[in-house]
Formats: sequence, C-alpha cells, structure tokens
Amino acid sequence: MSGEVLTARSLGGLQVVPVQQRSPFLNLLIYGDSGVGKTTLAGSADACPALRPAIVVDFEGGTQSLVASYPDVNQVRVTTWKEMQAIYDELRMSETHGYSTVILDSLTEIQKFNMYEIMLELIAVHPERDEDVPSMREWGRNLEQMRKFVRAFRDLPMNSIFTALAKQDKNDRTGVVTVLPSLSGKLAQEVAAFLDIVGYYYIKPVIQEEGGEALDTRLLLVSKTETIVAKDRTQKLPMVVEQPTMQKIFDYINAKPKGEAKKTV
Repeated sequence: MSGEVLTARSLGGLQVVPVQQRSPFLNLLIYGDSGVGKTTLAGSADACPALRPAIVVDFEGGTQSLVASYPDVNQVRVTTWKEMQAIYDELRMSETHGYSTVILDSLTEIQKFNMYEIMLELIAVHPERDEDVPSMREWGRNLEQMRKFVRAFRDLPMNSIFTALAKQDKNDRTGVVTVLPSLSGKLAQEVAAFLDIVGYYYIKPVIQEEGGEALDTRLLLVSKTETIVAKDRTQKLPMVVEQPTMQKIFDYINAKPKGEAKKTV
C-alpha cells in the first residue's frame, strides 16, 4: 500500500468530494443595532442577479425600510410557529417556489417567538405555571429548537440570510465587553459556528476627502476582534466591507484569485 494514491468516490455510502467544491449557496448573519439597516442590506439580495428573487420571512413587521430601496422584494408575515414550519417545508420540498434567497428577519425576534409558543404549550397542560417565567427545561427546548431552525434554513438548496440585533455582554471577571448577536443563552456564541459569514453592521462617521466633512458610512465587520464576534469562512472578504450590498459581498466571494489565468476558448 506504500506510495499508492487512493481516490475515494464514496465513504459509508456518502459522496466524497474535494473541499474546493464548496456549496454554491451563501449563508450569513448580519447583526447590529436597531435602525442600522440590517433588513435593507439583506433585502439588497434582490438587486443581485445571482441571488434574485428573494423573499423575506418577516417576524418583526419591519420590512417598511425596503419599500424605498428594494420594493420588489417579496415578503411573508409569520404569526405562528406552524406557519414557519409550512414555509420551511415548501422551500425544502417544492421545486416551483421560484426563490433563490430566503431572508429570516430576525433571529432575535424568532427566538422570543419560539419561547412564547413553548410557554403557551406548557400553560395548556400546566395552567398553574407563570407563562412569563420559563424554567431551565423550557430554555433548553428553546435553544435546541433554535439550533435546529438555523441549521435547517442554512442547509436549504438556496441562499440564506439571517438578521439579528446586537447586544453587549460584559465578562464579570475581566470586565471585557463583547459585542455579539442578541440571542439568549449559548446560542449567541454558537450561531457563529453554524454559518459561513457573520458580520457586525454599524455606522461610523468617515471623512471622505481631506478637509471634508465626516459622513455617516455603513460598515460590515466580518473578522473577529477581541471584542466583536464576526467571521468569514470564505476568506474572500476584506476585514471591513464599506457601504456593503449583497451584490458587493457576492462579487468579493466569487472573484477569481489574483494571477489566475483567463480561460481561452
């Protein structure tokens, strides 16, 4: 066997492929403070031919911001977890839904929504319980259902974009304040491991020209720092994407490596 090169086609009945054959679909999380423009950035997928058409699964009722910028984006307002399951089933099983990108807006609200559903089920069986005070068992169910939710939509045969609010978490021992997605429990840290790109979206005054006035510039940080949770598994994006759109993000990720020769016909 020494020196012999084996080319595996399958292993345990599963297809084996080179790691360079990555999924053609994007999956990412955009998180930031309220009003920074997370929904608008996610909705810009509908202006990118490779990601269009896009649909927003709206838990927040916050799609009004898209009217002026991307009015052709479709939306569906979800009010029950059963409706959410029906949407997922349609996107997973139907070949005729026609969408290239699904936007989940937002994970922060979705987690709260899921907990409300869990508590309603609990009160129906145990009316003596306080519906506003979940126990460790309910929190455990909530976290596990949210893990399954993110993974399920991430693994759909289409692009998936999640949004979330940001929160600050102070380490009582070190005093260090970390900015991370506003999700309860371990999910705030775990969600970064589930997705290829996690970007912290914020606004910063930037001087455009020497001697000029500072203008508010939107920035998407996709590299982890000592105090901010972020990541870019593609390693194609700059540390900070200025004035980001989904078209710009798509172009970065799909750009040919420098020095790559052009194919000749």
